[in-house]
Amino acid sequence: MKDNIVEIRILGQKLVVKSDENKDYIKDVEDYLNGKIDEIKESTKAVSTLDLALLTALNVTGEYLRTRQTLEKVEKKSEELIQRIDRR
Repeated sequence: MKDNIVEIRILGQKLVVKSDENKDYIKDVEDYLNGKIDEIKESTKAVSTLDLALLTALNVTGEYLRTRQTLEKVEKKSEELIQRIDRR
């Protein structure tokens, strides 16, 4: 897979990202993260860039863990349903 090099901005900082993902995907990640940062800015009095970055990282990590737990439950339920179907 070809490496893509994309320039993005997070918290006003220019970053050059090298990734196997396509440029549109990287831009989607940039937009999502900047959106989350904006949410944190609106809901907290944190003013330092580091505080905003850490609070955003905590929120995104929380979302990720909840999503992963939900996926694990769905996978377990799917396996149970497959076993029930196989028994019939």
